Amino acid sequence: MYSPRQRQILAEIGRGLGLPASVDAVQVVQSPTYVDSVVEVADFAVAVMAAIGGTVAAIGERRGLGAQQVTIDRRHAALLFNEVAHFFQSGWQFDISPVFTPVNGFYRTRDGREIFFNGAYQHLRDGLLRFLDCPSDRDAIAKRVAQHDAQALEDELAALGLCAAIKRTPQEWREHPQGQALADVAPVELTRLADGPLVPLAPAAVRPLEKVRILDFTHVIAGPTIGKLLAEHGADVIHCRNPYQDHILGFDVDTSFGKKAVYMDLRNPVDHARALELVRDCDVFVQGFRPGSFAHRGFGPADLRAINPRLIYVEANAYGFQGPWAERRGWEQLAQAATGMAVLHSAGREKSALVPAYFNDYGSGCLGALGVMTALQRRAEQGGSWLVRVALAKTAMLGVKFSDNRETAQPVVDSELDRYLVDQESPLGLLTRIAPAVGLDKTPAYVDRAGSFPGSSTLAVGWGPDPMVPHAVPHRPTSIFRLGLARRRGVQTL
Repeated sequence: MYSPRQRQILAEIGRGLGLPASVDAVQVVQSPTYVDSVVEVADFAVAVMAAIGGTVAAIGERRGLGAQQVTIDRRHAALLFNEVAHFFQSGWQFDISPVFTPVNGFYRTRDGREIFFNGAYQHLRDGLLRFLDCPSDRDAIAKRVAQHDAQALEDELAALGLCAAIKRTPQEWREHPQGQALADVAPVELTRLADGPLVPLAPAAVRPLEKVRILDFTHVIAGPTIGKLLAEHGADVIHCRNPYQDHILGFDVDTSFGKKAVYMDLRNPVDHARALELVRDCDVFVQGFRPGSFAHRGFGPADLRAINPRLIYVEANAYGFQGPWAERRGWEQLAQAATGMAVLHSAGREKSALVPAYFNDYGSGCLGALGVMTALQRRAEQGGSWLVRVALAKTAMLGVKFSDNRETAQPVVDSELDRYLVDQESPLGLLTRIAPAVGLDKTPAYVDRAGSFPGSSTLAVGWGPDPMVPHAVPHRPTSIFRLGLARRRGVQTL
């Protein structure tokens, strides 16, 4: 069922989690990869999706829904690591052009190193250009960067809260203080916060995660993916964000499937109080901002455990929760650059390049969802409150460890997308996305609430309603390619 390499990755993913026996029974369709890289993206995608599928099946069986077969298609699973690149509204591809702003990219420094910047958010872009004192033009940026040494530039930008990372080799990262701090940390950190009552997994009527309540304060990809994956198996998810923070609409809508989308500003006393009310009745709280930022507003793990002793608290960040970079801002691209992943991928190429998939973003989101499901099982068996942590750099270190792909990639063509994409009606029109990759024969993955704009549910926020009876899956195989309706903004894989 699994290849030997997939079993090795699965063992590393499950380190410290104790994955259920149902994970061993997952069937894998060994279809070809489309990702042209030495990093084993497709096999990692198989392993993490199989871990999720086997675990959700075990939870469903425990809740009275019966045993079921789990199937993972390798190519399909890997496509999810570029999901936003295959996302359409009424046939038109969503625009994520801020990812490809001139600021974003590798630049050579005075001492011959390369450094990667990320200015996908406007305030980050403005800050980098202000520091460099140049316009948003690649040639102008390159000239200014060439006047700086790499280490000093990385340090100065980090001190300003801006996003940059030197392109390091895997060995340099292993020797770096942050790499050393993460060396023995499991891909999913799962720790008991405190004692508390048992919370049994009560019988379910329809879906494995029904009546599991998730409060989601995350942004971009990795954090929001956690809630979306849980929603695909029935969880009740409320996603909250500040309406005036930077955003990239394509990412926001892509990760909103299955969620109520709410505007909140925790600095506002009314919103602060409402958020605490939601915490009292939720099972899982997810936040994806720098360590300490939520604790500063009274939403740290200890704060929320005090009002909800059965809470599972989830944190996702860039560089992990130990070491000197624990509070440093970062993105997918910076994790690739810092850890050595970009060096491995770029070997033999004319110029430095990133692995053309959001390996760390979607990968960390998958690992976070797996951590939540494992914590739900631990809470049912042992009681207490639990802490789940994932980080882009830790996920990237898995990419570095498993980077011996020699398979020739087979590019994705439109004629095959009917198999992998689905259409679903929404208030925004017809939305087309990669179908859920976890195949379950009794409780298929889907969401009743299609993607929406941020803030769409602000005036009606609350938990429920809970499902009562089975009904038809609301998505269907896409027809936009077969009917010639698909319109592309351009290639939007990373």
